[in-house]
Amino acid sequence: MLHVPLLLAVPTIVLGALLVAYCLIDIVRTQQPLLLRKWQWAVAVLVLVPLGALAYLGFEKLGIDQPSTTAPEELTTQPGDSRLFHRDR
Repeated sequence: MLHVPLLLAVPTIVLGALLVAYCLIDIVRTQQPLLLRKWQWAVAVLVLVPLGALAYLGFEKLGIDQPSTTAPEELTTQPGDSRLFHRDR
């Protein structure tokens, strides 16, 4: 059986609980659109301790895999733009 010293276990548990609490409070307070619904992030943070909280921080707070801020209208081509699709030989 694995014996973890109490001096190591208590700070780890406290830090994990603080991380989960921070993420849950941030999920509730955020006004910006999220990649997942708020309840989905909350479930992930609570069930997948600490991976759910780290995923939330990584994807939502650090902006990993955020959708492009360029509007789709700006990405469309105009008539006569066919030169963009041809390679010079």
